[in-house]
Amino acid sequence: MIVYISRCLVMFVAAWTGIRFLGKKTIAQMTGYELAGLLLLATVAAEPISYKVPFKATIGVLVISLCTYLVSWMALSKWFYKLDSQPDVIVVQGKIDRKALRKTNINLPFFLSMLRSQGYSSISEVEFALIEPNGSLSVIPKSQERPLKAKDLELPTPKESICLPLVLDGEIQYNNLKYANLTTEWLHDTLRIRGNLRPERIFLMELDAQGGIYIDMMHDHIKKPELY
Repeated sequence: MIVYISRCLVMFVAAWTGIRFLGKKTIAQMTGYELAGLLLLATVAAEPISYKVPFKATIGVLVISLCTYLVSWMALSKWFYKLDSQPDVIVVQGKIDRKALRKTNINLPFFLSMLRSQGYSSISEVEFALIEPNGSLSVIPKSQERPLKAKDLELPTPKESICLPLVLDGEIQYNNLKYANLTTEWLHDTLRIRGNLRPERIFLMELDAQGGIYIDMMHDHIKKPELY
């Protein structure tokens, strides 16, 4: 039992290392060669759990990960673009290209369901539709069907930016303070104004684009509704 558990732990770490080496992509975002590498990696990593020595499989996992990474690196070259990096245009100016649809091995009912999942109930609403290299659907609606934007109504909008966490779980995020051109003295002054708060007692402190501050204390009591 100890040997079996050890094999599981070793191969889990090896597979995890290999997958992390491939990059931060979900399965839906992977290209064909990346998915092939992942399937091989999973198969090789699973074998030692039953009947083989983990050492050889660990080497195999690393070799497959390296090969997949090298192909991904080659995919950055221009000559590789046409091989696995071009989308298939399925709808052109509101008309379905049957040849392109057949090339993707997607039938018409399934394609229509993909359109509905994007919020388009009819082909007449679509100007262009593309199947991306990772298999996802991108839709460019007709001008009369696209969502209304603030600039269409000439409405002024405030500047948008990401919210910067200044304190996370009691720890000051000095890099974010520096990015926002703020100092530690400013942080302590702000906390003192808000009731002599201490950073180590703050679960989350955020700064938004308009300069607003959000603070969530570690031990604040939360009243939850009873749901049935």
